[in-house]
Amino acid sequence: MGSIRTLQDFHETGRAIRAFCSHYYVCNHDAQLRLDLLAIRLGWSFDFYRGRDYLAGMLRCSLCGWRFPVFALGHANAPPGFAGSHGTGTVPLSQDQIIAMQRAREANNAGELPWVGVRKGGRKFGR
Repeated sequence: MGSIRTLQDFHETGRAIRAFCSHYYVCNHDAQLRLDLLAIRLGWSFDFYRGRDYLAGMLRCSLCGWRFPVFALGHANAPPGFAGSHGTGTVPLSQDQIIAMQRAREANNAGELPWVGVRKGGRKFGR
């Protein structure tokens, strides 16, 4: 099969469209869109890539009511393997890799002066 563009293509290949609320500082809701319900309104031949702005204008977050979600594409009934637009994938690390990274971090920070405004949860920049 060629490229996956229409709702029918997504359905036949087991792909999904996931919507993430774009009201980032207030809401973090996301949901997998039901292709069968979208097809009733838009038709199975709806081209997602050409019509995604139109689709975003139709959708409203069920928690906060904000419009124009951000979309992520993936496999049906599986959470996406990335976080928004900032990552391309999350790969679990082994315990040995995590320990090695922690030791390297401690070695790098050994001679470093403490940052002003160090608080629980990380470093505070700009003070």
